Amino acid sequence: MPSSTQLELFAIAAPSLEPCLFHELATLVPSANPVQVPGGVTLRGDLSTLYRVNLWTRLATRVLVRVGTVTALHFEELRRKTAALRWSQFVQGPVRLKVSATAHRCRLIHTGALAERVEGALADAGLSLVADEGAPLLHVLIRGESDRFTLSVDSSGELLHRRGYRQEDGGAPLRETLAPALLMLAGFQPTQTLCDPMCGSATLAIEAAHILLGRAPGLSRRFAFFDWPGHQPMLWQALVDEARAQEKTSLPNPIVASDRDPDVIELARRNAERAGVLAQLDLRCIDIQKLTLPKTQSGLILCNPPYGKRLKEPRLVGLYRSLGMLQRRSPGFGLAILTTQRQLAQAAGTISDEHWLRNGGLRVGLFSITSSQRDKHWPITAAASELPSNR
Repeated sequence: MPSSTQLELFAIAAPSLEPCLFHELATLVPSANPVQVPGGVTLRGDLSTLYRVNLWTRLATRVLVRVGTVTALHFEELRRKTAALRWSQFVQGPVRLKVSATAHRCRLIHTGALAERVEGALADAGLSLVADEGAPLLHVLIRGESDRFTLSVDSSGELLHRRGYRQEDGGAPLRETLAPALLMLAGFQPTQTLCDPMCGSATLAIEAAHILLGRAPGLSRRFAFFDWPGHQPMLWQALVDEARAQEKTSLPNPIVASDRDPDVIELARRNAERAGVLAQLDLRCIDIQKLTLPKTQSGLILCNPPYGKRLKEPRLVGLYRSLGMLQRRSPGFGLAILTTQRQLAQAAGTISDEHWLRNGGLRVGLFSITSSQRDKHWPITAAASELPSNR
Protein backbone atom coordinates (compact mmCIF):
# COMPACT_ATOMS: atom_id res chain seq x y z
CA MET A 1 0.00 0.00 0.00
CA PRO A 2 1.25 3.54 -0.63
CA SER A 3 2.74 5.22 2.43
CA SER A 4 0.02 7.89 2.24
CA THR A 5 -2.84 5.36 2.51
CA GLN A 6 -5.15 6.38 5.36
CA LEU A 7 -5.72 3.62 7.88
CA GLU A 8 -8.16 3.23 10.74
CA LEU A 9 -6.20 1.89 13.70
CA PHE A 10 -7.15 0.48 17.07
CA ALA A 11 -4.55 0.22 19.85
CA ILE A 12 -5.63 -2.37 22.42
CA ALA A 13 -5.17 -1.54 26.09
CA ALA A 14 -5.12 -3.94 29.02
CA PRO A 15 -8.26 -3.55 31.17
CA SER A 16 -8.32 -0.19 33.03
CA LEU A 17 -5.32 1.21 31.13
CA GLU A 18 -7.31 2.99 28.40
CA PRO A 19 -6.80 6.50 29.91
CA CYS A 20 -3.04 5.95 30.19
CA LEU A 21 -2.81 4.68 26.61
CA PHE A 22 -4.85 7.63 25.37
CA HIS A 23 -2.48 10.05 27.10
CA GLU A 24 0.53 8.28 25.60
CA LEU A 25 -0.84 8.29 22.04
CA ALA A 26 -2.15 11.86 22.27
CA THR A 27 1.46 12.86 22.98
CA LEU A 28 3.06 10.49 20.47
CA VAL A 29 0.78 11.00 17.43
CA PRO A 30 -1.55 13.95 18.13
CA SER A 31 -2.34 14.38 14.43
CA ALA A 32 -3.91 10.88 14.42
CA ASN A 33 -6.81 12.23 16.52
CA PRO A 34 -6.74 9.47 19.15
CA VAL A 35 -10.06 8.75 20.86
CA GLN A 36 -10.41 6.70 24.02
CA VAL A 37 -13.01 3.93 23.77
CA PRO A 38 -13.68 0.79 25.83
CA GLY A 39 -10.77 -1.58 25.31
CA GLY A 40 -8.32 0.88 23.83
CA VAL A 41 -7.81 3.90 21.60
CA THR A 42 -8.88 4.52 17.98
CA LEU A 43 -6.66 6.50 15.59
CA ARG A 44 -6.47 7.45 11.93
CA GLY A 45 -3.22 7.84 10.06
CA ASP A 46 -0.90 6.63 7.33
CA LEU A 47 1.84 3.99 7.37
CA SER A 48 4.12 6.35 9.27
CA THR A 49 1.52 6.55 12.04
CA LEU A 50 1.16 2.77 12.14
CA TYR A 51 4.93 2.29 12.30
CA ARG A 52 5.48 5.02 14.87
CA VAL A 53 2.84 3.67 17.26
CA ASN A 54 4.20 0.12 17.08
CA LEU A 55 7.75 1.39 17.54
CA TRP A 56 7.08 3.68 20.49
CA THR A 57 4.04 2.55 22.47
CA ARG A 58 4.88 1.27 25.94
CA LEU A 59 1.26 0.64 26.92
CA ALA A 60 -0.60 -0.97 24.00
CA THR A 61 -1.00 -4.74 23.79
CA ARG A 62 -1.53 -4.80 20.02
CA VAL A 63 -2.15 -2.33 17.21
CA LEU A 64 -4.91 -3.41 14.83
CA VAL A 65 -5.77 -2.16 11.34
CA ARG A 66 -9.48 -2.13 10.57
CA VAL A 67 -10.30 -3.97 7.34
CA GLY A 68 -14.02 -3.24 7.35
CA THR A 69 -17.38 -3.59 9.06
CA VAL A 70 -20.28 -5.67 7.76
CA THR A 71 -23.84 -6.30 8.93
CA ALA A 72 -24.89 -9.94 8.86
CA LEU A 73 -27.87 -11.89 10.14
CA HIS A 74 -26.83 -15.25 8.63
CA PHE A 75 -23.49 -17.03 8.46
CA GLU A 76 -23.45 -17.22 4.67
CA GLU A 77 -24.12 -13.47 4.49
CA LEU A 78 -21.17 -12.91 6.83
CA ARG A 79 -18.93 -15.12 4.68
CA ARG A 80 -19.92 -13.39 1.44
CA LYS A 81 -19.48 -9.84 2.76
CA THR A 82 -16.22 -10.69 4.49
CA ALA A 83 -14.77 -12.14 1.29
CA ALA A 84 -15.49 -8.84 -0.48
CA LEU A 85 -13.21 -6.82 1.83
CA ARG A 86 -9.71 -5.74 0.71
CA TRP A 87 -7.58 -8.55 2.14
CA SER A 88 -4.92 -8.36 -0.56
CA GLN A 89 -3.30 -5.29 1.09
CA PHE A 90 -2.21 -7.54 3.98
CA VAL A 91 -1.14 -10.69 2.12
CA GLN A 92 1.44 -11.29 -0.60
CA GLY A 93 1.72 -15.09 -0.56
CA PRO A 94 0.75 -18.17 1.44
CA VAL A 95 -0.10 -17.36 5.07
CA ARG A 96 -0.95 -19.17 8.28
CA LEU A 97 -4.30 -17.94 9.49
CA LYS A 98 -5.39 -17.30 13.06
CA VAL A 99 -8.90 -16.00 13.73
CA SER A 100 -10.02 -14.57 17.07
CA ALA A 101 -13.77 -14.03 17.41
CA THR A 102 -16.08 -12.36 19.95
CA ALA A 103 -19.77 -11.48 19.70
CA HIS A 104 -22.26 -9.63 21.89
CA ARG A 105 -26.00 -9.14 21.29
CA CYS A 106 -25.75 -10.81 17.86
CA ARG A 107 -27.82 -13.46 16.14
CA LEU A 108 -24.52 -15.03 15.11
CA ILE A 109 -23.09 -15.70 18.54
CA HIS A 110 -21.09 -18.94 18.18
CA THR A 111 -17.44 -17.84 18.08
CA GLY A 112 -16.21 -21.10 16.57
CA ALA A 113 -18.67 -20.78 13.69
CA LEU A 114 -17.69 -17.13 13.21
CA ALA A 115 -14.01 -18.06 12.95
CA GLU A 116 -14.86 -20.86 10.50
CA ARG A 117 -16.80 -18.48 8.23
CA VAL A 118 -13.97 -15.93 8.25
CA GLU A 119 -11.50 -18.64 7.24
CA GLY A 120 -13.85 -19.70 4.43
CA ALA A 121 -14.27 -16.09 3.32
CA LEU A 122 -10.52 -15.54 3.04
CA ALA A 123 -10.22 -18.70 0.96
CA ASP A 124 -13.06 -17.40 -1.24
CA ALA A 125 -11.10 -14.13 -1.60
CA GLY A 126 -8.21 -16.07 -3.14
CA LEU A 127 -5.83 -16.18 -0.19
CA SER A 128 -3.54 -19.18 0.06
CA LEU A 129 -3.97 -20.54 3.59
CA VAL A 130 -1.35 -23.04 4.73
CA ALA A 131 -0.32 -24.82 7.93
CA ASP A 132 3.41 -24.27 7.30
CA GLU A 133 4.98 -22.80 10.47
CA GLY A 134 7.47 -20.97 8.27
CA ALA A 135 4.75 -18.97 6.51
CA PRO A 136 3.82 -15.46 7.75
CA LEU A 137 0.99 -15.36 10.27
CA LEU A 138 -2.15 -13.40 9.41
CA HIS A 139 -4.07 -12.78 12.64
CA VAL A 140 -7.63 -11.68 11.89
CA LEU A 141 -9.91 -10.47 14.66
CA ILE A 142 -13.69 -10.32 14.25
CA ARG A 143 -15.84 -8.58 16.82
CA GLY A 144 -19.64 -8.64 16.63
CA GLU A 145 -21.84 -6.07 18.31
CA SER A 146 -25.60 -5.95 17.63
CA ASP A 147 -25.25 -7.84 14.32
CA ARG A 148 -22.45 -5.59 13.05
CA PHE A 149 -19.08 -7.30 12.65
CA THR A 150 -15.80 -5.40 12.60
CA LEU A 151 -12.87 -7.23 11.01
CA SER A 152 -9.30 -6.23 11.79
CA VAL A 153 -5.76 -7.43 11.14
CA ASP A 154 -3.08 -7.46 13.81
CA SER A 155 -0.12 -5.34 12.70
CA SER A 156 2.08 -6.08 15.72
CA GLY A 157 2.59 -9.83 15.70
CA GLU A 158 3.88 -10.96 19.07
CA LEU A 159 2.17 -9.20 21.97
CA LEU A 160 3.81 -5.83 22.55
CA HIS A 161 4.36 -6.37 26.26
CA ARG A 162 6.87 -9.09 25.39
CA ARG A 163 9.91 -6.86 25.16
CA GLY A 164 12.35 -9.78 25.04
CA TYR A 165 14.45 -9.04 28.12
CA ARG A 166 12.35 -10.83 30.74
CA GLN A 167 13.08 -14.45 29.96
CA GLU A 168 12.76 -15.39 33.64
CA ASP A 169 10.96 -13.90 36.63
CA GLY A 170 10.80 -14.22 40.39
CA GLY A 171 7.08 -14.99 40.66
CA ALA A 172 4.02 -12.72 40.25
CA PRO A 173 5.80 -10.31 37.85
CA LEU A 174 4.35 -7.08 36.51
CA ARG A 175 3.43 -7.10 32.85
CA GLU A 176 5.82 -4.84 30.95
CA THR A 177 2.94 -2.64 29.74
CA LEU A 178 1.64 -2.14 33.29
CA ALA A 179 4.94 -0.84 34.67
CA PRO A 180 4.99 2.36 32.55
CA ALA A 181 1.36 2.97 33.47
CA LEU A 182 2.22 2.75 37.18
CA LEU A 183 5.03 5.27 36.70
CA MET A 184 2.62 7.59 34.90
CA LEU A 185 -0.15 7.25 37.50
CA ALA A 186 2.30 7.69 40.38
CA GLY A 187 3.41 10.99 38.85
CA PHE A 188 7.03 9.96 38.31
CA GLN A 189 9.14 12.75 36.77
CA PRO A 190 12.51 12.48 34.97
CA THR A 191 14.08 14.71 37.62
CA GLN A 192 13.22 12.26 40.40
CA THR A 193 15.25 9.43 41.91
CA LEU A 194 13.36 6.14 41.64
CA CYS A 195 13.53 3.21 44.04
CA ASP A 196 11.88 -0.20 43.87
CA PRO A 197 12.79 -1.89 47.17
CA MET A 198 11.12 -5.19 46.21
CA CYS A 199 12.25 -5.33 42.61
CA GLY A 200 11.77 -9.00 41.75
CA SER A 201 12.53 -9.37 38.04
CA ALA A 202 13.24 -5.59 37.88
CA THR A 203 10.46 -4.82 35.42
CA LEU A 204 9.67 -1.43 36.99
CA ALA A 205 13.32 -0.39 37.10
CA ILE A 206 14.03 -1.55 33.54
CA GLU A 207 10.96 0.14 32.07
CA ALA A 208 11.79 3.35 33.96
CA ALA A 209 15.34 3.25 32.58
CA HIS A 210 14.04 2.85 29.03
CA ILE A 211 11.69 5.81 29.52
CA LEU A 212 14.43 8.03 30.93
CA LEU A 213 16.85 7.02 28.17
CA GLY A 214 14.19 7.68 25.53
CA ARG A 215 14.60 4.16 24.16
CA ALA A 216 11.81 2.97 21.86
CA PRO A 217 10.42 -0.42 22.99
CA GLY A 218 10.07 -1.72 19.43
CA LEU A 219 13.61 -1.11 18.17
CA SER A 220 14.64 -4.77 18.04
CA ARG A 221 11.26 -6.35 17.35
CA ARG A 222 9.91 -7.99 14.23
CA PHE A 223 6.37 -6.85 13.41
CA ALA A 224 3.62 -8.56 11.43
CA PHE A 225 3.44 -5.62 9.00
CA PHE A 226 6.95 -6.48 7.77
CA ASP A 227 5.29 -9.23 5.68
CA TRP A 228 2.59 -7.07 4.12
CA PRO A 229 2.92 -6.31 0.39
CA GLY A 230 2.85 -2.58 1.02
CA HIS A 231 5.55 -2.55 3.71
CA GLN A 232 7.95 0.40 3.26
CA PRO A 233 11.35 -0.72 4.65
CA MET A 234 12.97 2.67 4.03
CA LEU A 235 10.24 4.48 5.96
CA TRP A 236 10.58 2.02 8.83
CA GLN A 237 14.37 2.37 8.87
CA ALA A 238 14.10 6.16 8.91
CA LEU A 239 11.93 5.98 12.03
CA VAL A 240 14.34 3.53 13.66
CA ASP A 241 17.32 5.76 12.85
CA GLU A 242 15.46 8.78 14.25
CA ALA A 243 14.72 6.88 17.47
CA ARG A 244 18.33 5.74 17.91
CA ALA A 245 19.66 9.25 17.28
CA GLN A 246 17.64 10.78 20.10
CA GLU A 247 18.38 8.08 22.67
CA LYS A 248 20.33 9.21 25.74
CA THR A 249 23.36 7.37 27.11
CA SER A 250 23.00 8.13 30.82
CA LEU A 251 20.37 8.91 33.45
CA PRO A 252 20.04 12.18 35.38
CA ASN A 253 19.47 10.26 38.63
CA PRO A 254 20.08 6.70 39.81
CA ILE A 255 17.43 3.98 39.78
CA VAL A 256 17.74 1.88 42.91
CA ALA A 257 16.37 -1.67 42.66
CA SER A 258 16.79 -3.93 45.67
CA ASP A 259 15.65 -7.26 47.04
CA ARG A 260 16.71 -9.33 50.04
CA ASP A 261 16.94 -12.56 47.99
CA PRO A 262 20.35 -12.93 46.25
CA ASP A 263 18.89 -15.31 43.64
CA VAL A 264 16.23 -12.74 42.73
CA ILE A 265 18.84 -9.99 42.43
CA GLU A 266 20.90 -12.16 40.08
CA LEU A 267 17.76 -12.76 38.00
CA ALA A 268 17.12 -9.00 37.92
CA ARG A 269 20.72 -8.44 36.88
CA ARG A 270 20.38 -10.82 33.94
CA ASN A 271 17.12 -9.18 32.83
CA ALA A 272 18.70 -5.72 33.05
CA GLU A 273 21.68 -6.89 31.02
CA ARG A 274 19.41 -8.30 28.29
CA ALA A 275 17.49 -5.00 28.34
CA GLY A 276 20.73 -3.04 27.90
CA VAL A 277 20.31 -0.99 31.08
CA LEU A 278 22.45 -2.82 33.64
CA ALA A 279 24.84 0.14 33.85
CA GLN A 280 21.93 2.45 34.66
CA LEU A 281 20.64 0.46 37.65
CA ASP A 282 21.87 0.43 41.22
CA LEU A 283 21.05 -3.18 42.09
CA ARG A 284 21.36 -4.12 45.76
CA CYS A 285 20.82 -7.32 47.70
CA ILE A 286 19.60 -5.91 51.00
CA ASP A 287 16.70 -6.16 53.40
CA ILE A 288 14.29 -3.23 53.14
CA GLN A 289 14.82 -2.33 56.79
CA LYS A 290 18.53 -1.80 56.13
CA LEU A 291 18.11 0.02 52.83
CA THR A 292 19.45 3.59 52.65
CA LEU A 293 18.41 5.75 49.71
CA PRO A 294 20.40 8.58 48.10
CA LYS A 295 19.78 12.08 49.38
CA THR A 296 17.50 13.94 47.00
CA GLN A 297 15.06 16.81 46.86
CA SER A 298 12.54 14.64 45.01
CA GLY A 299 12.26 10.89 44.73
CA LEU A 300 9.70 8.10 44.41
CA ILE A 301 9.52 4.70 46.05
CA LEU A 302 7.30 2.54 43.84
CA CYS A 303 6.82 -1.17 44.33
CA ASN A 304 4.63 -4.22 43.77
CA PRO A 305 4.88 -6.08 47.09
CA PRO A 306 3.25 -9.46 47.82
CA TYR A 307 -0.54 -9.26 47.93
CA GLY A 308 -1.28 -12.33 49.96
CA LYS A 309 -3.16 -13.95 47.07
CA ARG A 310 -0.76 -15.08 44.40
CA LEU A 311 2.22 -15.33 46.74
CA LYS A 312 1.14 -16.90 50.02
CA GLU A 313 3.38 -14.72 52.21
CA PRO A 314 2.70 -14.42 55.97
CA ARG A 315 2.92 -11.30 58.12
CA LEU A 316 2.01 -8.89 55.33
CA VAL A 317 1.13 -5.99 57.60
CA GLY A 318 4.70 -5.91 58.91
CA LEU A 319 6.01 -5.82 55.37
CA TYR A 320 3.83 -2.88 54.39
CA ARG A 321 4.77 -1.05 57.59
CA SER A 322 8.42 -1.41 56.56
CA LEU A 323 7.64 0.45 53.32
CA GLY A 324 6.23 3.35 55.30
CA MET A 325 9.29 3.31 57.54
CA LEU A 326 11.57 3.44 54.47
CA GLN A 327 9.72 6.52 53.22
CA ARG A 328 9.94 8.27 56.60
CA ARG A 329 13.70 7.80 56.84
CA SER A 330 14.20 8.94 53.22
CA PRO A 331 13.48 12.71 53.06
CA GLY A 332 12.13 13.89 49.73
CA PHE A 333 10.72 10.51 48.67
CA GLY A 334 7.09 9.83 47.91
CA LEU A 335 5.66 6.33 48.15
CA ALA A 336 3.26 4.44 45.87
CA ILE A 337 2.24 0.81 46.41
CA LEU A 338 0.40 -1.61 44.14
CA THR A 339 -1.71 -4.06 46.14
CA THR A 340 -5.10 -5.76 46.30
CA GLN A 341 -6.18 -4.47 49.71
CA ARG A 342 -6.59 -0.87 50.78
CA GLN A 343 -5.99 -1.89 54.40
CA LEU A 344 -2.51 -3.18 53.52
CA ALA A 345 -1.62 0.14 51.89
CA GLN A 346 -2.88 1.97 54.98
CA ALA A 347 -0.33 0.07 57.05
CA ALA A 348 2.35 2.14 55.26
CA GLY A 349 0.75 5.54 55.94
CA THR A 350 -2.11 7.79 54.93
CA ILE A 351 -3.52 7.20 51.43
CA SER A 352 -3.59 10.44 49.45
CA ASP A 353 -4.60 9.04 46.05
CA GLU A 354 -5.59 5.72 44.49
CA HIS A 355 -6.13 4.18 41.05
CA TRP A 356 -7.80 0.80 40.58
CA LEU A 357 -6.37 -1.45 37.87
CA ARG A 358 -6.05 -5.10 36.85
CA ASN A 359 -2.89 -7.17 37.19
CA GLY A 360 -2.81 -10.81 36.18
CA GLY A 361 -6.59 -11.08 36.54
CA LEU A 362 -6.60 -9.49 40.00
CA ARG A 363 -8.19 -6.16 40.89
CA VAL A 364 -5.38 -4.05 42.34
CA GLY A 365 -5.02 -0.50 43.52
CA LEU A 366 -2.09 1.87 43.11
CA PHE A 367 -2.02 3.79 46.38
CA SER A 368 -0.01 6.97 46.90
CA ILE A 369 1.03 7.26 50.53
CA THR A 370 1.60 10.36 52.63
CA SER A 371 4.14 9.86 55.39
CA SER A 372 2.46 9.66 58.80
CA GLN A 373 2.83 8.06 62.20
CA ARG A 374 0.02 5.62 61.49
CA ASP A 375 2.38 2.68 61.98
CA LYS A 376 2.25 3.29 65.72
CA HIS A 377 -1.30 1.96 65.71
CA TRP A 378 -0.45 -1.25 63.91
CA PRO A 379 0.75 -4.28 65.87
CA ILE A 380 4.27 -5.44 65.11
CA THR A 381 3.55 -8.80 63.51
CA ALA A 382 7.09 -9.84 62.63
CA ALA A 383 10.63 -9.08 63.59
CA ALA A 384 12.83 -7.62 60.90
CA SER A 385 14.44 -10.98 60.25
CA GLU A 386 11.01 -12.62 59.81
CA LEU A 387 9.52 -10.22 57.27
CA PRO A 388 8.49 -11.80 53.96
CA SER A 389 11.20 -11.88 51.32
CA ASN A 390 11.15 -9.03 48.84
CA ARG A 391 10.45 -9.97 45.22
